[in-house]
Amino acid sequence: MEFLRELDGFFRRIQIDVETRRREDRSLNVFNVSSVPKPSKSILAVDKVYFYAKNNATEHRTIRYELVHRQPETAILRRGQPFTFIIRFADGKSFNPGKDILRLNFDLGPNPSIIKHTQGILNVRGDEEELTKENDQWDVRVVGKDADTITLQVQIPVDVPIGIWKLKIFTGETSEPAGRLRLYDCPNDIYILFNPWCEEDSVYMEREEHDGKKANNLQDEYVLADVGKIWMGAYGSARGREWVYGQYDDATLPVCMYLLEGCGIPHFERANPVVVSRALTKMVNQADGDNGILVGRWDGKYDDGTAPSAWTGSVKIIEDYLATKTPVKYGQCWVFAGVLTTVCRALGIPARPVSNLVSAHDTNGTFTIDRFFDAKGNALESDPFNPGGETDSIWNFHVWVEAWMARADLPKGYGGWQAIDATPQERSAGFYQCGPASVEAIRKGQVGLAYDVAFVLASVNADCVTWKEDKTSEIGYVQMNCDRYKVGKQILTKKPFVFDTVGQSDTDDITDTYKSSEGSNEERISLLTAVGSSVRAKRFFRYPEKAAEDIVFDLIELERIPIGESFNVVVTLENRSKQVRTINAVLSATTNFYNGVKAHLVRHATATFVLQPMAREELRLPVSAKDYMGKLVEYGIMKLCASATVKETNQTWIEEDDFQVIMPSVDIKVTGSKKVGQPLEVIFTFVNVLKMQLTQCKMAFEGPGLTRSDFRDYPDLAPGETLTIKINLMPKFAGEHSLVACFDSKEFTEITGAVKVVVTK
Repeated sequence: MEFLRELDGFFRRIQIDVETRRREDRSLNVFNVSSVPKPSKSILAVDKVYFYAKNNATEHRTIRYELVHRQPETAILRRGQPFTFIIRFADGKSFNPGKDILRLNFDLGPNPSIIKHTQGILNVRGDEEELTKENDQWDVRVVGKDADTITLQVQIPVDVPIGIWKLKIFTGETSEPAGRLRLYDCPNDIYILFNPWCEEDSVYMEREEHDGKKANNLQDEYVLADVGKIWMGAYGSARGREWVYGQYDDATLPVCMYLLEGCGIPHFERANPVVVSRALTKMVNQADGDNGILVGRWDGKYDDGTAPSAWTGSVKIIEDYLATKTPVKYGQCWVFAGVLTTVCRALGIPARPVSNLVSAHDTNGTFTIDRFFDAKGNALESDPFNPGGETDSIWNFHVWVEAWMARADLPKGYGGWQAIDATPQERSAGFYQCGPASVEAIRKGQVGLAYDVAFVLASVNADCVTWKEDKTSEIGYVQMNCDRYKVGKQILTKKPFVFDTVGQSDTDDITDTYKSSEGSNEERISLLTAVGSSVRAKRFFRYPEKAAEDIVFDLIELERIPIGESFNVVVTLENRSKQVRTINAVLSATTNFYNGVKAHLVRHATATFVLQPMAREELRLPVSAKDYMGKLVEYGIMKLCASATVKETNQTWIEEDDFQVIMPSVDIKVTGSKKVGQPLEVIFTFVNVLKMQLTQCKMAFEGPGLTRSDFRDYPDLAPGETLTIKINLMPKFAGEHSLVACFDSKEFTEITGAVKVVVTK
């Protein structure tokens, strides 16, 4: 509790009222004087420090941070680069190099230390014309002097910890005792961030290559871009949904600093992106009770908060968190990933959300997703081999984040993209945190490398195994079948420098960075390498798959259907034996949450029939729109399930297929001159094409540089009715902007739209 009180005190210190901060125009505080003994009146006194935040921000690529444009001015800098500032002395006095002492102390945290690299001390002689020290050291040079000012350039070491640094300036005279110094405690915060443009920084990214030539700066996409896409949905129908990261919002960096304080890592360790990124995965969720940003929920009950599907970006979440000092309700994996991408980019760590379609959740470290049936073919609700009884699961999709960094803690070759995950699925070292796991280590099955490589590898490449009770087996079960191709169907992210608001041409399939082609020798060797490191996994892989039997079943897969259309559950059967076979079959259709949990039963049917020797048969279960309308849950996921038992041979078969019901979209039209400072008219249109009334309607929209996040309530929509919303916006910056909208109702969610707006000066 004492820790939480201290943390709350820190939070109050950095908290910014979201509304009043935009009206404040505070003047800089006067200097504070500390003296033991009392300094001579002839000693220089500092009047003000001018950081020229905008000028430095241009050089440090931080000009878009809103804090740079507020008063008092806030310097946002990147390590490994110099910055320039001016000191003005009181009473018109000037700095005399032979007579005056001028010392700069840059401090991080309550107990700054040169040894721990949380303090830099620079003595200004006055004759320094060049920066001469190595870039892992603090350095200073004099740029110019006037009557009562001195302009200095300070080199920030490339490996200093990130955070809010403070400047103290000591002045004195060489003729005075060393203790007689005057202190100016600079009131301005100095944010120092990671620097992915600096080759010596551990988050440095090289430029993308085309035809052997270096071309685009990947940092422009993975650090500076404030709008992107996150792929969601079932395999075959997943689409990229627009997400506003909003890393430049003036609430974001203060919240990042709060998270770093809350996770408890020492200030000196905040120089290491491995440590920082792992800590952020813990603090973006609140599952450990440490006041993280988001509360996770997957049961569809969101009346006391915001449905995860209603968010359009990270800004509103971060601002609500800063304003209330409590976790925001609610998030799911893709929301956690969106917010984690925001805080990583805000701190200078290149990051991108990554979506794994058909994602495994292995609860017991066997690299298998196991389903168990009793001797009669009935599914068991628990895992008989898992001590806690927890069952493995398959998510239609799961989203985590890749962060780019060197891995000095691992053997050579395992740097680059690292998987980090803020969704609280399993504990790692006692906390709900995950990663950074080297993507290259995942691909090679090197599960002994830090951190959580085994968990992520299972997510993308576990085998799906069906077991049936058999008392003659030494473990009480025999393996009925093993699907080596089901998990990790596609791993998707957004292509750099492409943003398609209409289609999916910006999809980047990066599956081959996580695993070799399914069924290849390389893919099997990688998985078996991982299995070999686990005694438990080796036991599961020891038992062979049962030999194929004489009835071949096939569930015909669906990929997507437009909402309101009917469909069929179809199973084909082929008797390859010369004997008659009696088959008991069960077909069903359900609506499901995307994490695999059943929501509602839509249709269910059983049948017993005789299949003649060498004959083929087709079973068909029709499902009408009326059957599933009103039972759909978020993301429109449906599951088809078919199972069968052959009476004569006791052969058991089960197969599932997930697909997505496709929702309509929000149409956005923008008219006006599209120039900075001139109004734009935006029209949002949504047509209720469904044969039912939509209630508790909401529209959310936002676009960096165009409008802040805005949530609005609207009346119920009757079938066929059109909702039209007109708003006026005032562009703040020139360039290409994205405007994102999301319509939400009690009956249907995740209805989105986006448009690009090019603004000129």
